[in-house]
Amino acid sequence: MNILQISIQAPGYNSGGTLGILQFSYALTRKNSVTYIGPKIENTDVESWFKDTIYMSRKLTFIEKVKSLMHLQVDKYYILWNKLDIDFNEYDLIYIDFTRWDFVVKRIRKSGYKGKIIVRAHNVEKDYLQVEYKSEKTLPSFIRLALAASREKYMIDEADIVLAITPEDKKRLIELYGTSEGKIYVCPVGVNSAKNRRENIINRETKLNCLITGSLWFGPNAEGTLWILNEVLPKVTDICRLTIAGANPNDEIRDVCKKKNAVLVESPESMKPYFETADMVLVPIFEGGGMKVKIAEAMSYNLPVVTTSHGKIGYKIVNHKNGFISDTPDGFASGIREFYLMNQEERKQFLDEEWKLYEQNYSLEAICEVLQKVIER
Repeated sequence: MNILQISIQAPGYNSGGTLGILQFSYALTRKNSVTYIGPKIENTDVESWFKDTIYMSRKLTFIEKVKSLMHLQVDKYYILWNKLDIDFNEYDLIYIDFTRWDFVVKRIRKSGYKGKIIVRAHNVEKDYLQVEYKSEKTLPSFIRLALAASREKYMIDEADIVLAITPEDKKRLIELYGTSEGKIYVCPVGVNSAKNRRENIINRETKLNCLITGSLWFGPNAEGTLWILNEVLPKVTDICRLTIAGANPNDEIRDVCKKKNAVLVESPESMKPYFETADMVLVPIFEGGGMKVKIAEAMSYNLPVVTTSHGKIGYKIVNHKNGFISDTPDGFASGIREFYLMNQEERKQFLDEEWKLYEQNYSLEAICEVLQKVIER
């Protein structure tokens, strides 16, 4: 099948968003001929998956920026898209990441395209942009929020199939836009496994290396990180060393890390070294949409996860069996301590259960199967 993949972000390994796109780039290119349109793909191995690539990476001129704003567009790709010369009918299927680019779908429909369109909702954009605006009150974020619902609804209405990440997102899209249930398929987050599954051996005479990752400028990530530092870490300092590795932490996080003796790594180029040296991953999230890719990443390294009931959305985690879930400081600390106190046999059984959950549901191969079934339908 000849497929056109259109994306706001390039597939890659350096963030949750790029990993989300990577999984579908992988799934689409396994059995199909795929042309990619979007930002430049920096990883040459990933770039080689595609039959062809069309990059939109240049900066806009001042005049072009003004034209974008006149159309209430704060996305540089609005102008760049209008300059592309594409025969959409060369493709049997068009796959679009994110429900923000209504101008792309409008152009596709205006062209008289006769194939099918799949749109993947990485989040419910209306809800996600509400959280983003709370974190970063700027004119562009206000415009995106004000127009999010109408643009998202248009994309969902015009798509033949919509992919939601979680059952909760599917329910919310139906609630907001009156979309028919049969049009939306749930296809969760999936990541590639580490080359070697780790054997998690912990010496009781040393502390657990606990890891927090994420974009630390983003409200829910920053708030959850501060919650761990102030409310949870004091309860487990005897058994836990905390490393926080993420993009653009705010000053409050920097200050509290110094006071609590937590290691802060600002905007690392790769998360791989930190996952490889961690014993446990903490995901303290209390709001926001979609799935937390960092949980699938942790599972791919066979690292135990402690998260909240909101953080586990989209994951079939069973408390105390293949993960730990709590919304209170005492409960969160208890999950950390419970894993630390397990003997080697108990820990092996726990991690075997987590690995089975990952392979069957959140690995790249599992996602390939789900997406291929959707395409065949």
